[in-house]
Amino acid sequence: MLLLLIFQTDTSTVYFRGARMEYLTDSNRVILMDSAWVRRGNITLTADTIVYYTDRKEVIARGKFELRIDTNTITGDSLRYMLDQGKGIAYFTRNYIQKGWLYSGELYKLGGDTLAIKRGRFTTCDLPRPHYAFHGRDMLAINDEMAFVRHVVLRIMGIPILYAPFWMFPLKRERSSGFLTPNFGFTTIDGKYVRNLGYYWVLNNYADVTLYMDIVEKKGLRMGVRFMYNIYRLMSGNINFNFSNDFLIKQVRRRYALDATHQQNFLGWKVSARANVVSDRTYFQDYAENKDQWLKTQTYSYIQTGKSFTWGNLSMSADYHRNLITGEYRSNLPSISVSLKTLNIRGISISQSMSLLNTYRGDTLNDYRNISFSHRLNLNRTFSFGGIFSIPHNLSFSTSISGDSLLKGRTDMSYSTSLSTTIYGRSIFSLWKIRRFYHDMTPSVGIRYSRPILFINNDSLSRVLTPSFSYTYGLKNQFAAKVNEKRISLGSLNLSGSYNPTDTARPFSPLSINLSLPSVAGISAGARTTYDYYTGKLGDISGNVSFRWKVMGINISGGVVFPQKTLSIRASGKLTENWAFSYSINRNLETGEIFGQNLSLTRQLHRWEAVFRWSEVGPFASYDIRIYLKDIPELKVTRGMLNLFLPDVAP
Repeated sequence: MLLLLIFQTDTSTVYFRGARMEYLTDSNRVILMDSAWVRRGNITLTADTIVYYTDRKEVIARGKFELRIDTNTITGDSLRYMLDQGKGIAYFTRNYIQKGWLYSGELYKLGGDTLAIKRGRFTTCDLPRPHYAFHGRDMLAINDEMAFVRHVVLRIMGIPILYAPFWMFPLKRERSSGFLTPNFGFTTIDGKYVRNLGYYWVLNNYADVTLYMDIVEKKGLRMGVRFMYNIYRLMSGNINFNFSNDFLIKQVRRRYALDATHQQNFLGWKVSARANVVSDRTYFQDYAENKDQWLKTQTYSYIQTGKSFTWGNLSMSADYHRNLITGEYRSNLPSISVSLKTLNIRGISISQSMSLLNTYRGDTLNDYRNISFSHRLNLNRTFSFGGIFSIPHNLSFSTSISGDSLLKGRTDMSYSTSLSTTIYGRSIFSLWKIRRFYHDMTPSVGIRYSRPILFINNDSLSRVLTPSFSYTYGLKNQFAAKVNEKRISLGSLNLSGSYNPTDTARPFSPLSINLSLPSVAGISAGARTTYDYYTGKLGDISGNVSFRWKVMGINISGGVVFPQKTLSIRASGKLTENWAFSYSINRNLETGEIFGQNLSLTRQLHRWEAVFRWSEVGPFASYDIRIYLKDIPELKVTRGMLNLFLPDVAP
């Protein structure tokens, strides 16, 4: 028989239900048996048997209970809870939190919002017997704020892998302060290391600070601070300053690096800045974890701003470049550029731009300064006749002034025009499956003229008028074929050159030749060279041959670049269902020198991923083995851990 009992407690109404109920007046007990059910507010408790002591406000659940609080569910073997004291204990519990499951041998509610767990473990593996788990002897969660864990052990297939004597992490869903999860590893260059050992501190909704430290066996300590801020639609940026352990020791070179960025919108002005400063040229090689930074030889800092107006655009900047190897530097303080809005008057497009540079450069011995100003005026118009011929005209005036104490400059005028059209060629025969060949030619002829028209503070030798005049010509060829109803490109061949009538010795410039071939069987190629009319010889040939194939599920790609004669090959794919690899190599075909290799092997381990990586860049080589938790790559557990037990539960 199903019984339903409703009564009042000191806090709210409690509903009972069960297939069988007993009320023992001598011991003030209500016993619900066989599918027992109790609900109070948003809390529901079901179990094989539920016992409620009315006098001391205590509820006991036995035989595989299930507790639901809103959308959170916890299961276990037994539960005991004191209503008035707000304390309780549950045994052998299991519940889903965020991305995984939390198990506990004993779970205590100590009153208020404080929870304690004995013999707990966490895993994202959904198998009946999880492949791995983080085990903790004791855990304490306080006020929905922080969780503290003692003696944390990572076990994979029951085997202990990592151990930490103490750990703590935030429980809030929103951004909150707390310790970071470090990265452990080993490389041949650094030895054993612990990176990103630090504390994350939330200042407010817009800014936070991270204090971190790297412990590297062969390099020592590296400490740092990272400040980040982001105010919506107003400004954002970050400042990252780190230094090595010898930074704080006197009589030792101080090693540090600063990398900061900033973006801001202010009264329509867009401002961006970056500061990139490093103490010495080997700092990146000694401390950078990313191999791409090992060969970094330059630093670059800048600040720039710009704004669009109705009349055009204005931008200003200052920058600083430094070569860490040679000590050479170059700085523009400031750089100003203005471009006026393009005008269109009776089909003539008129545009203007100008710039000002105040440049400093030097090295460890000398320093130089140069001021330069440039202005350019362009007038363009294109005529078309019947859609067949196109004749663009361009007239420009350019002024350049530069120098240190004495400024020198000149103004040049240049004019160019050309005539071009396209001739469409179609074959009248077919070949096998090729129904038609296409050959589209675009010949062009033109003239180019330039001469100086004004000098500023130039000596008599440089003031000699040297106008330049030449004829230009070119021929663009596009080849294609029609296979069935599909047009397929067969490549292109472009030729261009010029003729200077004032040059009596060699009026014809070398003919520029550019060939591009489409991909056939995964292979494509392109080449560039010149032809000298007077020697009858081709110039240096440059280009590349690239390929892309898929063989037995393996993706293979690469190419050869010449005249450098370098070969690059990349291969990636799956070896088995759970094993994957990627490999790349760069080699000089002439000397046989290998100047870059990378090998990566990946093994899927259910919820985990194991990665072996080996890299060789120039004189540097390293390897490491890492294991990542795919569901929680940062190994971070958030607030869901608190949703384990009923707050102020009543039966």
